[in-house]
Formats: sequence, structure tokens, C-alpha cells
Amino acid sequence: MSGRICIVTGATSGIGLEIAGILAQKGEQVIGIGRDRERCARACAEVRAQAPGAKVTFETADLSSLAEIRAVARRICRAVDRVDVLVNNAGTFTVRRHVTPDGLETQLAVNWLAGFALTGLLLRKLCAAPRGRVVTVSSGSHFAGRMHWDDIQLSRRYNGLKAYDQSKLATVLFTRELARRLGASSTVSAYAVDPGLVRTRIGAKGGGRLVRLVWGIRARKGIQPRQAAQAVSYCALDERVEGKSGLYWKECAVVQPSCRAADLLDSLRLWELGEVLSGVRYPEAKQMRRQRRVYSTPHMPDPHLPRSQPHSPV
Repeated sequence: MSGRICIVTGATSGIGLEIAGILAQKGEQVIGIGRDRERCARACAEVRAQAPGAKVTFETADLSSLAEIRAVARRICRAVDRVDVLVNNAGTFTVRRHVTPDGLETQLAVNWLAGFALTGLLLRKLCAAPRGRVVTVSSGSHFAGRMHWDDIQLSRRYNGLKAYDQSKLATVLFTRELARRLGASSTVSAYAVDPGLVRTRIGAKGGGRLVRLVWGIRARKGIQPRQAAQAVSYCALDERVEGKSGLYWKECAVVQPSCRAADLLDSLRLWELGEVLSGVRYPEAKQMRRQRRVYSTPHMPDPHLPRSQPHSPV
């Protein structure tokens, strides 16, 4: 089924740009999202050159800003009658702690909350497609991550890698919980994809000379962005992933995520926190309503308080 409407965030460079090119070459309509207008224009021209005649447009939005996420979602909703594929690819890494215009720790905001909010705002359009898909780019770094509920924004004990690991664990928890809430009968599926170690500049951004040097050496062992993009595009388009919603993928195959990624209480807690931080309430489909009664029991932990019992070592 070609001609699907596909949205790709973080589409001006790296994996996102390659994903946009692959989708366009397969005959899909591509809407890329990037934060810089000039880079969006260059990326749009590059994708069109790869796929002459393809319908490719770019929207400018800084996904660290909830106001801009809402604005770009409104523009997309006005422009299309459905969304077949949403690829939550935008990501960032910062050595030092930064906060967004909304006062949120940047890595948590961009790597997890932006995808949570944008998916919720576009969910009705995804439901309008014959078979909607939400593909969220995660990372093997989630294996080292845990949710720091006592200091979720790491305002007291910030470490760039710790923040990145937490944000990528959050993407897996989000994907699993989204699939659970939608239910097996939903026409919308959700997938988390580990692209592997990729030769991009994400690890060198926002750091000094030493950080850039170390990342450059590490990145040499990685795969090219095109190869990583093919694995993500597989979950976006291939029929063989049908019926496997909520799972974690790497190299076009289902793999087991970390034990913490299967923590039900953490996934519920994170979902409620996402709604509070973003102000985005997901549409209440019948399946989601039935499950909401379970999620709202008096035993549900408060997302703003520390857990009374810490995780066992993994």
C-alpha cells in the first residue's frame, strides 16, 4: 500500500533524513519535522532529489517546546485527513544540564515527552488510517537506564549519560503502554526500535573538545545512518510486523528489552506523568476506557512521589 502519509521527526539529518528518503523512494508522502527553517529546506530538497516526483514537505518546529509541538500538530491535522505512520525519531544528548522553555530537563523532554505529546495530538488522525503505526526510535542505552522517580529531571544529580539512558528507557515504556491502552483490536500499532550504534553527531553535540573526540572514536564502530534507517523503516512499512505491537525491535527482529522496560508500575506512572507534564490527554477509545478503570485504582502510585520500593538490580 503506497501513498501512505508518513511523518518523521528530527528529519533534517542523520537517521531521520535517511528515513524520510527511504519512505519517499517507496512512494509514500513524507512530512518531515525539523527545528531550523533553512535546514528543513535543504533536507526537503535532498529527499526530493532522491525520489523525484515524491510528495515531500517539511514543517518547522522545536520539539523541546510544548507550544510548538501543539502548533505543528494543528498544522498537520489541517493539512491531512489521516496519518498512516508517525516516526518519533527526534532526539538529543547534552553533557551539561539544560532546560526547555517549559522548564523541563532537555533530554527527557525531547527524547520522550515530545513523542508522547505529538502521538497523543495526532492519534485521531492515526486512527483514521486503515492501519496506523507509531514507530519510536529508542536505543540500547535503555538497558543502563532507570526512572529516577525521586529526581525525574535530575536537577540534583545530573549526568548526561544517566539522563540519556533514562529518556530512552522512557521511550520503551511509552511504546509498551501505548500498545496496551490501544488494545489488540486497535487499527493503530506501536513499535520501539533500537537503531544500534550509528555514525551520527548526536553524542558530540553540546560537549567540549574531549567529548567530541571520544564520541568520534566510538562512532567509528557504528553503522551508517542509512542502515539504521532501514531497520526503522521496516517497522514503519513492512506487513510482517502486524500483530506485534508494543514490542522492541533491532535489525528487523523482535528482541527482549531490559527488565525495567517491562515494569508495569513504571509504565503506568510514566504515562500519568506524561499527561501532567504535556497537558495532552489521549482520546478515550472503548478499549482504553475499559483499561482506565484498572489504571485508576487507589493503589496506583503517585507519579510525583518517590517509589517506596526500589528496583531490584538488573
